[in-house]
Amino acid sequence: MIQRQLLKTLINNQRTGFINIIYGTRRVGKTVLLEQLKNHYQTEKILFINGDTDEGRELLSENSEVKLSNLVKNYTCIFIDEAQRIPNIGLSLKIIIDKFSDKKVFVTGSSSLELTRGIKENLTGRNIVFQLYPFALTEIAATMEDYKKKYLLDELLIYGGYPYLRQLGQPTDKQHYLKEIVDDYLFKDVLMLERIDNPDTFKKLAILLAWQIGNEVSLSELAQNLNIDIKTVSRYLYLLEKSFVIFPLGAYAGNLRKEVAKSKKYYFYDLGIRNALVGQFLPLNSRTDVGRLWENFLVVERRKVLEYQRIVFEHYFWRAYSGAEIDLVEVINGRLAAWEFKWQDKKFKTPKQFREQYKIEAQLINQENFLEFIE
Repeated sequence: MIQRQLLKTLINNQRTGFINIIYGTRRVGKTVLLEQLKNHYQTEKILFINGDTDEGRELLSENSEVKLSNLVKNYTCIFIDEAQRIPNIGLSLKIIIDKFSDKKVFVTGSSSLELTRGIKENLTGRNIVFQLYPFALTEIAATMEDYKKKYLLDELLIYGGYPYLRQLGQPTDKQHYLKEIVDDYLFKDVLMLERIDNPDTFKKLAILLAWQIGNEVSLSELAQNLNIDIKTVSRYLYLLEKSFVIFPLGAYAGNLRKEVAKSKKYYFYDLGIRNALVGQFLPLNSRTDVGRLWENFLVVERRKVLEYQRIVFEHYFWRAYSGAEIDLVEVINGRLAAWEFKWQDKKFKTPKQFREQYKIEAQLINQENFLEFIE
């Protein structure tokens, strides 16, 4: 079993009196992560509740202090899986942690929508939030020599990092599995928790974004293509973000007159999902979008390593009105770093305007040096 990097992060960031919230899409490995945590705390008394079952929901949906106290009082570790399915879960967690602040409580959710509402109302300042991603290359290749790791790129750029894919050998099996996730699981919690008048339009928006990774997105253009208003587009984008399908990158601008300041790009947390949405599983040497896949891959892999290390960061892209651009600008503790991503090119020159404005050089990341960027 591949050990998740988030496991060590969770263990090292325990704080008395706090609830640990672990977000991530369905099938990303949250339940397995809880099992790994259970193994770590195997000498303690553990209560495991599954929010996908009627029994699990019944145990925690009533906010009776007496019933909740009787439920948890004899345990030191409490694990609650798929907590977004449990009504009033935020208040139940507050009652538990208020009365038993010494207990370790780990809660997973495949959508942050319902869970976040309850937490904001009842657990503000009493929770620590983590996000579990599909497998990072560094997790899959933890015991590999560096020269072998680059051979995983084809697999990850085409099929992504969902854990169960590691058990499937045939490309057609992997494609069917990813299509199943898109059709049956990806939007399940959003459609259950939110009123969406036209689910087909919601999915079509995700498909349009899948075709536009690495490009700036126009809300008015999306609205026109989907025949809906901009307000609805904005709401659907928000829901896709909260379901951990996509995440935005805003524009970095210190000189507003010469730099694009308001645009956004959207990237997918998993490229297998992106490719399933557009129905593209061709080998990389037969594709015209490999440069955009590479960009998406590096942006999200960088995000994984920083979040798993609990480093506070901000990510942007940069573009001048002249057309000069840089793929990723990173800000950590007020310090800037910048990178340009190229699948094959070995030469890159930092745009003069960026260099003069920010006094730094952007670094080129390609297949030869990408490991130092994502480890």
